[in-house]
Amino acid sequence: MELKEFLNNSYTCYHAAKLGAQMLEKAGFADIDSNADFKKAAGAYRVCGGCLLAVKKGNDKINLVLSHTDSPSLRLRTDENASAANSITLSTEKYGGGLLRSYFDRKMKIAGRVILKQGNALVSKCVSSDYNVVIPSLAVHLGAGKEGETFSVSRDMRPLAGDCENLCESLGAADAVDSDLFCVPAEEAYDCGVRGEYVCSPRIDNLVSVYASLRALIDCKNVSSAVAACYNSEETGSETREGAEANMLEEFLQKAFAAFGQKADARSVLRSSFALSCDGAHALHPNRKEVYSDNAPVLGGGVAIKRNDRYATDALTCAAAREIFARAGVSAQTYRHHADMRCGSTIGLTAAHTLGCAVCDIGVAQLAMHSAVETAAKKDIAALRGGLTKFFESDIAVSADRIEIK
Repeated sequence: MELKEFLNNSYTCYHAAKLGAQMLEKAGFADIDSNADFKKAAGAYRVCGGCLLAVKKGNDKINLVLSHTDSPSLRLRTDENASAANSITLSTEKYGGGLLRSYFDRKMKIAGRVILKQGNALVSKCVSSDYNVVIPSLAVHLGAGKEGETFSVSRDMRPLAGDCENLCESLGAADAVDSDLFCVPAEEAYDCGVRGEYVCSPRIDNLVSVYASLRALIDCKNVSSAVAACYNSEETGSETREGAEANMLEEFLQKAFAAFGQKADARSVLRSSFALSCDGAHALHPNRKEVYSDNAPVLGGGVAIKRNDRYATDALTCAAAREIFARAGVSAQTYRHHADMRCGSTIGLTAAHTLGCAVCDIGVAQLAMHSAVETAAKKDIAALRGGLTKFFESDIAVSADRIEIK
């Protein structure tokens, strides 16, 4: 599966986890909760809702790559929509910090998961609409575009769905008993630039990292156990059972080690491991340079190493990441947020806290983060994939004040 196909079809975290699992299965990985022969499998994976965890067989050390499957969007308030059957628009609420003005007048879809009752079991199923919806903006003649204009989610961010008495039925799941549905951008990824050097797409943050980590996991010739943890809920704080705060990783790895015939203790191995936390970074906007720090990362400049108190990167892990990237032959640049602005965060600090491992926050620099369509350089995406592959193939030993890379 190529990157554009992954971006185009991963409408929600549930779709991203499902497609990622399909990539792994094709490469010989097996579901850890199945009856597969793990002595013959390339590795193991587990899907929990929108979270995907995977490990490729190796020795009793771990090289860990972290990312997240969710992206900002509009969550449908399905109970309100069910009680307003005659309405032609759908009630929504914000999921994460999306750039709302970018959603207007754009092709959107309804996607997510529905819950079905099968005997005594309740099971989830990924769904996406085969139709489009739109969030129409107010015309300029009626006051739109005035200075200081603000948007109300409950009033303005309502998709025009038409005559729809049963939303789940329109998704082919009339018998669903509940759902987690979202209104998401449906724009397909496309090339941009005179030489086609950029890719524009919804959900570049952070599906580029998810894809790169899974491709690197599949492609690498690892010595240590190579682990990709693609969590859900990062955009809303990671405090769910599918998020990085839950630390499902330890139990998954312990079960996988046992299935592989290894006696390693996952908790102690994780505490002495090195993790790269992959999430988007802000590339220098050529039209708004005043909101960036000096030497801000640029599109095409290589993997961005992120430095701020909101990230887990320190001097030791930064130096280690630079060494790994140099050995991979890929460029690296540094991202620092403008000192007068509050910096965003990701799951690096959470991993450092819950797992106790050494962490460096990295990512692909992009423009229009959290917009309906974001922009990144193909060269940087390739650099991330190559750098992560080299990382998985490295023999790394970590102690309190020392990281040795063989």
